[in-house]
Amino acid sequence: MKDAEELVKDIIDLPTLPQVITTLMSLLDDPKSSVRDINNVIGKDPALVAKILKLVNSAFYAIPTRISSISQAIAILGFRTVKSIVVSASIIGMFDSDNEDFSYKEFWVNSLGVATISRFIILRLSEDPLSGCGAIHPDTGFVSGLLNGIGKMVLDQYAHEDFMKILNLAKEGQVSFHEAESKVFQGGHSAIGFWLAKNWNLSEEVQMAIRYQDSVEECPPEVRSMTAVLALAKYLCRLRQYGSSGDFDNKPAPPKAAVHVLAITKDTLPTLTQGLAAEFEKAGAFLTMVRS
Repeated sequence: MKDAEELVKDIIDLPTLPQVITTLMSLLDDPKSSVRDINNVIGKDPALVAKILKLVNSAFYAIPTRISSISQAIAILGFRTVKSIVVSASIIGMFDSDNEDFSYKEFWVNSLGVATISRFIILRLSEDPLSGCGAIHPDTGFVSGLLNGIGKMVLDQYAHEDFMKILNLAKEGQVSFHEAESKVFQGGHSAIGFWLAKNWNLSEEVQMAIRYQDSVEECPPEVRSMTAVLALAKYLCRLRQYGSSGDFDNKPAPPKAAVHVLAITKDTLPTLTQGLAAEFEKAGAFLTMVRS
């Protein structure tokens, strides 16, 4: 059986973020950074500025006042939200081709759905001390959700034959991508996504959520709630058939470990899932904006 970690090490030209993005992300992570510092960097990429402002002013954030500058966006939304927008705008553009057997468009529809629902779950559960979501920033959930399947893109582009073998196994067996890839790769796309997130210097929370998204019970306790949120968001998107990410099991099983970690009960689940349709609409609008 092949090893996902070895595959990543063998990829000499592992996808990297543009220099302006990596510099910008470092500044947005640094509490000592000023708005002027960020403006000086982002001003070098007018196309990125335009895309960020387009996203900030979209229905996704529903800000009543029109935002006309990056400074204003940071003041209203904060550094972390602007960072999640930067990550979204840059990464979707990096992996946006097509495979006739695997729709990248449907992949990103699903990924944006998982991102949006992850953010939504965190906001809904943030006041419940048992869930552990109070300490998680909603945009950490958004970025984790957006990148939950990014390892599949690496497999398709750098190990295409193996990727197609996994897809065919999933389709023939009517199982999930994760279940099919366990017969081909040790660690699978989650391990690849983890290494990619690490290479991009994303937060440890994001890295670990991607790594353990299909094995919540094995996740280190300090990031288990975030990982559980991601697992639940993936399930809800698959249940509603929002986009497609290479899964062929028609009746996905609820992620019991995630439900347990988040202390979700039969009484709280209806409240949690109320409003999902509106969130899916937001996700669709966000993707349209990113790709335009």
